[in-house]
Amino acid sequence: MKKLWPVLILLSIWAVVACDDDPAGVSEEDLVVVQAYLYSGEPVTDVRVTFAIPLSSSASSATPINDASVRLIREGLTYDLVPSGSDGYYQYPGDDLIVAADDVFRLEVTYQGDMASGETVVPRPPEDVNVSGDVLYVPEFGRGMNLSFDSLAVTWTNPEELFHYVVIENLDENAEAIFPDRIQRRMGGFRFVTLPTRDESYAINFRVLETLGPHRAKVYRVNEEYAGLYENRIQDSRDLNEPPTNIEGGLGVFSAFASDSVFFEVVRG
Repeated sequence: MKKLWPVLILLSIWAVVACDDDPAGVSEEDLVVVQAYLYSGEPVTDVRVTFAIPLSSSASSATPINDASVRLIREGLTYDLVPSGSDGYYQYPGDDLIVAADDVFRLEVTYQGDMASGETVVPRPPEDVNVSGDVLYVPEFGRGMNLSFDSLAVTWTNPEELFHYVVIENLDENAEAIFPDRIQRRMGGFRFVTLPTRDESYAINFRVLETLGPHRAKVYRVNEEYAGLYENRIQDSRDLNEPPTNIEGGLGVFSAFASDSVFFEVVRG
């Protein structure tokens, strides 16, 4: 499952940027965009390869590349990735690749004889992750309902003011919905992703949730490459500049994240 909702906005910037100095003389139509993210302790599934969309194009989305050679290299060992579907995503199929803090990875994407590559270091997980309580009470809906509501604070320490974001998900796909059926937005599993922040806390209340039952809040520390991309996400149409990239021979970003989790229960009260 892809982890970052904000990435969808950021990556559209690359897709429509026309470069004055295309890598290795590659034309805009053939320029490769790499979107690759590693998560400490999690399988490698979030690697995508597409073509860029030139400013002169009328296309609304980037064309995926499903037949590239994609591999990760760590300490001299090579891990070959395979396509997962037809949308340009690649994953590692084995169980012998464990992403850990301080790992240094190199990514190589080869397509039609040209290579795009990048390097990243997996950050250490966020520090002192806590939640202010074990139970979050949500209101009973109906006539005379109490409009006051409970909240829980997920906190962490961040003396260097690094970017973090929070993923909240329920742990029971069959959990009862918080809202009446007429306003239920989704059936089954629930997942909510915050925007990156330099703060040290995030408040959770029923307005960002959908289900009762057990939940996990996972706090991710954002790596330097993604932080630079996020800070440059807003472009002035009068001065459209190429966003930051750490990919040689192409565009995009190769970055890594580390996380720590807390757990809480959502009940009616």
